[in-house]
Amino acid sequence: MYLIFTEDDGWHTNQLIKAFENNNKLVTTAKINESSIIVDKNPRIIFEGKEIYLEDIDGAFVRGIPGGTLEEVCFHLDILHFLELHNITVYNNTLCIEKSVDKVRTSCILNAHKIPTPKTFITSNIKDLKRLRNKFSGTLCVCKPIFGSQGKGLEILDDDNIHPDYENLSNVYYLQEFLEHPDNKFVDWRLFVINNKVIAAMTREGKTWINNVAHGANCKLFNPNDEMKKLAIDSSLALGMNYSGVDIMLHKDGYSVTEVNSIPAWKGLQSVYDDKNIAEEMISDFLRISG
Repeated sequence: MYLIFTEDDGWHTNQLIKAFENNNKLVTTAKINESSIIVDKNPRIIFEGKEIYLEDIDGAFVRGIPGGTLEEVCFHLDILHFLELHNITVYNNTLCIEKSVDKVRTSCILNAHKIPTPKTFITSNIKDLKRLRNKFSGTLCVCKPIFGSQGKGLEILDDDNIHPDYENLSNVYYLQEFLEHPDNKFVDWRLFVINNKVIAAMTREGKTWINNVAHGANCKLFNPNDEMKKLAIDSSLALGMNYSGVDIMLHKDGYSVTEVNSIPAWKGLQSVYDDKNIAEEMISDFLRISG
């Protein structure tokens, strides 16, 4: 039996279920924040009131992990580690999820691997934050929550908005230089990587600087050049991902990687392909690994 850890039963989950069923695999869904584990000589997981022995689980596909307190998030990841410790394939693997869910850790890893990313300043010291903003007065920055996705909580800092909304950031301030496209467009690219190969890509062009599908960006089929493919693959490798959604922007100094997602959505990307089933390709790779 295969598990899909998901927060809802929407389009993405249904695509995955169909892909499993097309491969003649038994699959069920579970919410990781409603799951429990029993650690004894017969280790098992409980969800929806059912106790499942780990020996009966062939693999787990992670479609969603909710936010929460530090303790809750750690426990959700502990469940995935628990499965892996018993030789159950978790996809994406737990370590890469840990690396990528935290923007600070992601930035540090990409930087260590010489992958171009926006200049970034991170602090929990409000005095350092104020000194930085005074030093770079007139420079646009994007302030992001270190845990977050889909463009939620993003804020531009400029001369009219010097300091971020402190209450939304849990006292950790993650600032990146604002990258402007040479043609002043609100455009970036999403490259989808599976098993270290770029299998799909799209252009996203929005009406505002928050440029993703969740905010209404227009998606178009895109054929990335070799430099972009290498950036996407190198980013995925640096974080040890089985699959990833890598976001790339173009600015005056060239290409930069702005995001590497370990639990990427692909509904927008799928909409630009008639001859490709992204869920099928993910599940095919997952089954290859899990045996």
